Amino acid sequence: MKKNFLLFFLIISLNTFSQEEAKKDSLWTTRGNVAILLNQTGFSDWVGGGTNNFSGTIKFDYEWEYEDKGWNWLSNFESAYGLAKYKNAPFARKIDDRILLQSIIGKEFTKNLSFSAFFNFTSQIGNGYKYSKDSDNNEIRELTTRIFSPAYFQLGSGFLWKKDEKLWVNYSPIASRLILVSKKFTQDLKSGDTYFGVLPNKSSRYELGANLTFHSEGNLLENVKYKQDLKLFSNYLEDASNVDLDYLAQIDVDVNPILSTQLIFQLIYDDNAISRLQVREVFGVGLQLKLD
Repeated sequence: MKKNFLLFFLIISLNTFSQEEAKKDSLWTTRGNVAILLNQTGFSDWVGGGTNNFSGTIKFDYEWEYEDKGWNWLSNFESAYGLAKYKNAPFARKIDDRILLQSIIGKEFTKNLSFSAFFNFTSQIGNGYKYSKDSDNNEIRELTTRIFSPAYFQLGSGFLWKKDEKLWVNYSPIASRLILVSKKFTQDLKSGDTYFGVLPNKSSRYELGANLTFHSEGNLLENVKYKQDLKLFSNYLEDASNVDLDYLAQIDVDVNPILSTQLIFQLIYDDNAISRLQVREVFGVGLQLKLD
């Protein structure tokens, strides 16, 4: 008997990231999210063609906030790593890889408005590769990135407008950004070429500019939650009109206490990495377990 199996998708989510589940202890408020996503696609005698594959992603998010006497300190840590394995392919390929640590501290001087300072760190966990074919049509790969190469550090001061923990904007007219890379990736660069903006035989690049961070979250409907983050950076020292962009939007729909759907949409533009707009979309339907 022929078996036709197409698109089996499973998400197991250990989720405590809703506003109702934020835990407040004295002056501190914390909330977190752990998720494991599994995706399998299988074909058997499928006329339209296709390749069997299996992928998995593990995600961890955690936020903590301190408020007292006009002081506010908001920090969050996010990480994700995912791989996909295709049938007969010699290598597994990354589908997600990120580390983010962000912290903003502010001292309120009028209602909803504070003097602020922020710190931001972004990098990746595993190696990244460029894939191609050799003369025998075998798949080969070339190492292009690895953990902390690149790594982005940002530090700045400015103003924080905050309605509450669900809606705020931080603007820093003076912000420093340091890009660190391994010399392994710059030692063979040709003159005029760069690696994430870093010159040949160098391991770092310094930028001075302006940074804007926007955060918004809430409920569209009783069982539909959204979260969006926008980060903009303009380098005063080079092409100030060429603004780096990182936009992430996420929508979670609780179908019932154990079944949910998730949509993630991300846009990234950084001409030091690639002179085109990067787009990422994720849609999942699966199981959910909330921890109170």
